[in-house]
Amino acid sequence: MRARASKDGLTLRVIAGSNNVLLAMDLEEPKRKGCLGFTIERTDVDTGARRWLPNMLRFDVDPLDAADIAQAAIPAVEADPKPVPAAKKAAKKRGAAKNAAPRAPDQDAPMVSTARAPLQKFRWGDYTVDPGKSYRYRVVPRYDPAAKIVQDGKEAERRREFDTIQGGVTVEVKTENNHGHDASVFFNRGAAASRAYNSRYGDNDPARIPDALWWLSRGLEEALIGFIGQAVDSSYAVHAAIYEFQKPKLLEALTRAAGRGVDVKVAYHARQKSKQGKPDPADKTAARNRAAIAAAGITFAKPRDADPQGAIMHNKFVVLLKKGANGSMQPIAVWTGSTNWTDGAIYGQLNLGHASYNVKIATAYNDYFQSLYNNDSARDIKKHTQFLTPVPRDRDSIPHGVTPIFSPQSKLEMIDLYAELCRTGKIVMVSAPFVLHPKILATFKKTPKGTLRFLMADKGSSFGKAGAVKLLEHDAANQVSVATTLSSALHDFQGRLLEHEESFHHSGVHIHSKIIAIDPFGQDPILVTGSANFSNNSTKTNDENSLIIRGDTAVMDIYITEFMRMFEHYWFRAHVEGKTKGGKKKKSVEARIAGLKKDDSWTDPYYKSGSREETDRLAFAGLAT
Repeated sequence: MRARASKDGLTLRVIAGSNNVLLAMDLEEPKRKGCLGFTIERTDVDTGARRWLPNMLRFDVDPLDAADIAQAAIPAVEADPKPVPAAKKAAKKRGAAKNAAPRAPDQDAPMVSTARAPLQKFRWGDYTVDPGKSYRYRVVPRYDPAAKIVQDGKEAERRREFDTIQGGVTVEVKTENNHGHDASVFFNRGAAASRAYNSRYGDNDPARIPDALWWLSRGLEEALIGFIGQAVDSSYAVHAAIYEFQKPKLLEALTRAAGRGVDVKVAYHARQKSKQGKPDPADKTAARNRAAIAAAGITFAKPRDADPQGAIMHNKFVVLLKKGANGSMQPIAVWTGSTNWTDGAIYGQLNLGHASYNVKIATAYNDYFQSLYNNDSARDIKKHTQFLTPVPRDRDSIPHGVTPIFSPQSKLEMIDLYAELCRTGKIVMVSAPFVLHPKILATFKKTPKGTLRFLMADKGSSFGKAGAVKLLEHDAANQVSVATTLSSALHDFQGRLLEHEESFHHSGVHIHSKIIAIDPFGQDPILVTGSANFSNNSTKTNDENSLIIRGDTAVMDIYITEFMRMFEHYWFRAHVEGKTKGGKKKKSVEARIAGLKKDDSWTDPYYKSGSREETDRLAFAGLAT
C-alpha cells in the first residue's frame, strides 16, 4: 500500500510491504533552512501503542552513557527484542563452555530514538511491522538548536508523552498480507537481521536455539509447508522440481502428503558437474540429494540427469493440482522463487518464496514439469520452452499480469529483454547472486540523467573484474551494495551452512534472491523473480523458471521494501563500517555515532541539481517516477 500527504512544506510518502515500511520525506526549499532532521512517531492503529522510530547516530551534545549501553535503546529491526527462554539457556551454556559471558547485544552501536536524534536523511525504513496491520506515521521536521532537541527528546522519552513534540505530517497505511488472493510472497530474514538477532537471542549460535531458526525463517519454510499442506487428500496432486532436495522437514511434508493419498511426484537434480571431461568431485549436490531421499524413504522422486555436462536442474517450484469435474487433475497454483530445500537456503541466504494462484500460470508450470519429470534432453526441452513460454519481444510487449519464462532456451532473448528493461527504466533495482550478463551490465554505464540504479550482489565480481564496483559508482545514477559479513555467532552459523554443509554452487553466497524491479514506484511497475540468475548459463544451459509480473503494485511493494532492507544493510556495512578497515585506525563508538550535523548543511547534497541524492529524494517521495 502507498499513501502520501503534504502540509506546511513537508511531504511524507509511505510505502508498506508486508514486514517492512519505507518512509520518504521532502521539504520545500524554504523549509529546509534550519532543519536539523526528522522525528518519526509510529502508532499501531489496532492497539494504540506508540513509539519513536530509532536512529543510530546522535548529536555530539548527547554523548553515549551507561544507560544507553545497558538499554540498547530501541532495536533496529525487531518488534519484540526480549530474549526468549531458549536463548537464555543457550547463552548460559555457551558462556560456561568458554568460561565467559556472552557479549551483550548491540554494544557497538546502541540505538537512540529520533525524538532526540532526528534522522538526517530523506528516507528511512521501519522493519518492525507485521503483515496485514494498520500503522500511523507522523513525521516532524526539527528546527530547534541541537541541545534543545536533545533536551526535549529526552523529556518526551522519559515521560512517554509523544504529544510534547507537535506538528508534522501524518499518514496511515495498512501493510500487505503475505497471503494474498492472487499471490503470496515470503522473504526470510537473511544476514541483514544481525542486530535484531542479537537483540533477541544474544551472541549465540542459532543451531542451539530452535526458536532462533524459526525466527530466521520468518515464515518462509512454514509457508512452503503450508502450500504443500493444501493437498489434503487423494483429490489433490503435488508436482515438484527441486535443485537442492535435502531438508528433512520439507521432504517430510511431501511424505505426509503422500500418506494422505496425494499423488506426489518430484524431479530432483541428479547431474554431475564435469571438470576437464571428468566428474568434478567438489560437486556433491546430486549425492546429497540421493542421500536425503534414501534417509526419508521417499519412493516418489525421479532423478533429472539428462545432458549432465555443465547444466544444473536449478528449479525450486511446486505445482498444486486438484481433481476437476471431469475427474482429471487440474493445476490450480504454483510455488516458485529462489529457495532451495536446505538449511542454508532457509536460515543463511536471503531467499524468497512466491506462490501464484493463477490457473493459467500453474498449468504452464505443470507442462514444464512433465518435461523435467520425463528427463527430456536439452534439445527437446528447448523446443518445449520456446513453445510454452515465448519471450516477449520488448518492454511494450509484456502483458499486464503474470508471464512465466522457462529455460533452457536456444537464444538470449530473455537476457535481451532484461537488458532493455534495465536500459529504459527510470528507477531500477537488481539483486544478483552471481555474475550479471554483459548485456545487462552495459546498461549501467552512462545512464541518463535523472535515473536511479540500486544494484545489490553477493560479490563485487558479479559486476565484472576487480574495480567494477568503483567504476559503477562513478556514475551518479548507480548505488551499489555488496554482501559483507561480520564476526558473530549468527554469521559463523550461516558461514558454516554456506561454506561447508551446502551446495558446491552456493559456497559463501549470502544474497540468493534474483530480482529485477523496473520503475517500482509508478502505477505500471515490472518485476522479474524466480530461480534464474541473469546469466548465460541460466538462459541457455540450466533448467530454470522466472516470472515477469507487470502492474501489480501490491506485490511490488513487498519486493521493494524487502530489497531496500537488505540493500541498506549491506550498503552501510561496505560504505560506512568499511571505512574503518584497510589499515585505518578504527574510530571509537562515541566518535562513530556522534555524526549528526548541528545545522542544515546535511540537506545540501539532496538539493544539488542533478545529484544522486536529489534524484533519490524526489523518486522515493513520489515527485519523480
